Order: sequence, then structure tokens, then C-alpha cells
Amino acid sequence: MKKIIPLFFLILFLPFSLIFAQEELSYEGVVKEVKEIPCSEVFNEGYICFEYIVTIPKLNTEERTAPLFSETETSKFKEGDEVYITSVTDESGNEAWSITGYVRGSSMLTLLIIFSVIAILVGKRQGLGSLISLGLTLFILYAWAIPKILAGADIMVIGIMTVIFTLVIIMYVSHGFNRKSTVAVISTMIGILIVGIFAKIFTSLTHVDGSGSEEAFLLLSQTDGAIDLSGVFFISILIGAMGVLDDVVMSQVSSIQELYIANRELSTFQLYSKAMNIGRDHISSMVNTLFIAYAGSSFALVMLLTYNSGGIGNILKTDVIAEEVVRTLTSSIGILLIVPISSIIAAKLIPLGNNKSNSS
Repeated sequence: MKKIIPLFFLILFLPFSLIFAQEELSYEGVVKEVKEIPCSEVFNEGYICFEYIVTIPKLNTEERTAPLFSETETSKFKEGDEVYITSVTDESGNEAWSITGYVRGSSMLTLLIIFSVIAILVGKRQGLGSLISLGLTLFILYAWAIPKILAGADIMVIGIMTVIFTLVIIMYVSHGFNRKSTVAVISTMIGILIVGIFAKIFTSLTHVDGSGSEEAFLLLSQTDGAIDLSGVFFISILIGAMGVLDDVVMSQVSSIQELYIANRELSTFQLYSKAMNIGRDHISSMVNTLFIAYAGSSFALVMLLTYNSGGIGNILKTDVIAEEVVRTLTSSIGILLIVPISSIIAAKLIPLGNNKSNSS
């Protein structure tokens, strides 16, 4: 129960803080001093409270005090740590400061550079293309789609347009303007349509609407209920599925192209059969990947739910887990069905393109 107290008070008081807060300013600072202080009555038992003196360079090295409670005997931040410190001023002019996290910009930039270099060294032109398509995808999401949705645009229209634009960019920029990319785009579109149909049906049957997570609650409260969470959840399923489907589809299409180049005497059925042998291996690994990836990313949440709820049956009753089960299973259905679909499309169309190029 003690573990739930911080989340409870965050959920209880956040809407009021959003209503009465007038100004919120965030700065980068350096922890100068750490002090252990008495806790308030609310967090008296089992908690140790700390007070941080933070120097803020942008405010001409002025110092600010930020309290923080903890369940451990050591403070989360130590002297010399670079942190973000935020000031919130209410209507009465009362100012409160809090540390919201570490400054991670330089470390994350270093990691991004390492990732980019490895992608280019290993992937060559395709690696560079994937980085460019990734940048364009992020631009579409954060510079166009999300602002449009927050401004009140129809989330289903914007979401579907985002999926289409992103898919086309990923395929053609990463793999070039060729028949293989076109076949992959067509096949992936079909896969996304399949996922969308199953997602629409089973979000209704299971009564999940995307409101089960803490992030959904915060989004709903900060936008005064203007955001359609069921639409957000549905589009998130499509975007997530697209990221897996394009991988599976391109692998199938590339396999068929290489098989045909190696032996141009292979018939459509032979190409399909050989590609399905490859695809079945891909199916088993990708379906497992979806479940394992979620289990790994949400391991702490599952442990918390197990600690408070008991067995697996009780965990599956929670909204947040039910949502992820629906998300994962609908995406997995899309993977299972798109392998034979993309294989037959590629087996039909890839030889046509190669025959034309040979005759010319």
C-alpha cells in the first residue's frame, strides 16, 4: 500500500494544480547541497525526505530549494548532478520549486551518434536511408500529426494519414523507388487494414478504450477531456503494427526477389512455397518479439500489479494490461496473415518487374 501513496496523491492533486497553476518555468541547474529534513505527516512513516539546494546558471547562479521524499536512506540526487528544476507559481503568487529529472541531453546525443554511425557502417546506403526516414517520420509525428490532433482535428483522419505518409516514406527512402518497395507498401497497407479491422472489433468487445494508463489520465486531464482516448489508442495500435509489419513484409519481398534472381525458372507457386518456409521462421520470432518486448518494457508495472493484485488472473482484469493484450494480439494476427499475403503478391509481381528489365 505504501508504494501506491505517491501515485495516489499525484492523481488526486494534479487536476487542481493544473487549474490553479498560472506559470511554470523550467531551468537547468546543478545540485550544490543535499540535506535530510523532517517529513510531513502524510509521508511520515517509512519515508525519508531530502532538501536540495540547486544553483541555476540562467538566473545568474541564484540558488533555489527543492524538497523531495524518498523510500530509501540515500538521496536520489547527489552534489554535482545536473538536473532540471521547475518553478510553479499559483494565482496567489506562491512559488514552489521541484526537481523533475536529470539533464540527459549530452548522454543521449552521444548514444544517438553511436547508433547513427553503426547504422551507416553496417547498412551502407540503406542504413543512411533508414536514418533519413526515421527523421522524417519523427517530423511528421511531432511537427504535424500531434499538433493537429491537439488543435482539435479529427484524430482518425490525421492518424490514418500519418500511417500512410510514414509507411510510404519508410519504404521508398529506406529501400529506394523500385518494384520491391511498391510491393512492400501494398502488402503492408493490407496488413495494417487487417490489424485495424481486428482492433476495431476487439476494442469494442473487450471494452478497452485507451484510458487504463496513467499517461492517458494525464492527457485527458490536461486537455480538459478534449482528446478522444479511444481514437488515440486505435491509432497507436496501427502505428505500432506498421513498425512490425513493414519489417516482416520487406523480409518476405526481399527473399522472393533474391530467390527469383538466383533462379529465374522458379514458378509463382515455387517462389511462394520457398518464401513461406522463410516466413514461418520469421512468424515465430516476431510474435515472440512482440510479447517479450512488452513484458520487458513493462516489467516493473507487471511486478507492481502482481504485488498488489495477486495472480495472473487478477492482472489480466486491469485495464492497462487488457489494452496491451488487445494491442499485441491484434498486431500478431496481422503478422500471421500478412506473411502469406505478401508472399503471394510478391511472387506474382516481382518476376514481372525483372522480366521487363531483362527484355529492355
